[in-house]
Amino acid sequence: MISDNLHIAISSDSNYAKLVSILLVSLFENNKWANCITVHLLSNNIDEESIKQIERHIPCGQGFLNVYDISDINSRLKVRVPPTISISSYSRLFLSSLLSSDIDKVIYMDVDAIVSGSLEKLWNTDMKDYQIAGVLDDVSLYAKKAIGLSLNTAYVNAGFLVLNIKQWREDDIEAKILDYLIAHNGNVFHHDQGLINAVCIRKMILPVNYNMVTNFFVFPYHSFKQQPFYSEEEMKEGEKHPIFIHFTAGVANRPWMENCRHPLKDIFLKYKARSLYKNVPLEKDFRPMRLKLLASLYYHCKPLYYFSLKLRSLMESKT
Repeated sequence: MISDNLHIAISSDSNYAKLVSILLVSLFENNKWANCITVHLLSNNIDEESIKQIERHIPCGQGFLNVYDISDINSRLKVRVPPTISISSYSRLFLSSLLSSDIDKVIYMDVDAIVSGSLEKLWNTDMKDYQIAGVLDDVSLYAKKAIGLSLNTAYVNAGFLVLNIKQWREDDIEAKILDYLIAHNGNVFHHDQGLINAVCIRKMILPVNYNMVTNFFVFPYHSFKQQPFYSEEEMKEGEKHPIFIHFTAGVANRPWMENCRHPLKDIFLKYKARSLYKNVPLEKDFRPMRLKLLASLYYHCKPLYYFSLKLRSLMESKT
């Protein structure tokens, strides 16, 4: 059914509240077709003042902000998980129980991103019995093996997903995810992304421009080894017409920090300048020294960089 009432889900803690606001500026500017955009913010202890700032970035009469307190995320998971990523990321796993029962579908997006195109066509795509829709991620073969997937099974990046909430409820996906997490003692490779890929078997694969991660802009096509994957022509089209630019961590760094070399960093800065954070200076480059070294190797000595990646992949496969 065609609908112009768009539902967007975002999760964050106080550390990334500023990015939520900048993301919303880009979302509303590029989706004026929507009669109403309801933003479902999964808040892990975001302070009241930051919530007010986020709400001020929703144009009057064009949308609403619904806030869900997920500060109890540790108890929801029922098992301890590694502290190597923000635990707020796991909150997307509970959207089928958090959202109102009359919501059948939602687009989840990470906050380290910009919406640079219309979501109308995607929103009105029939999900049928697919559980999720996402963009293929370029991951190591070990990432699939570690969660029990065959090497030729589709593996998607969880930073931008259409969740068929109706199907999740019918298939009891939330309970299956928790069962999988507990069965693996909280240690799942790639955390919540690994969980989603392991449990959600029926995946609709989206065009790559719906989640253009940093590596897709930085690395040459021949470096992407996952199967199935996109053709070189599809990747070039994604670079020319990105709809969701996902500023993932990596050698290029992120545009809200100093020393960013992402080719589309100015698009982020454009929307930052239209936000209430326009005069906030860029953050210092706090990347770990290991990542800074890898970045330096990539931009100044690519053969040594690729050798280090092969060595890391070999070490992963033996763990």
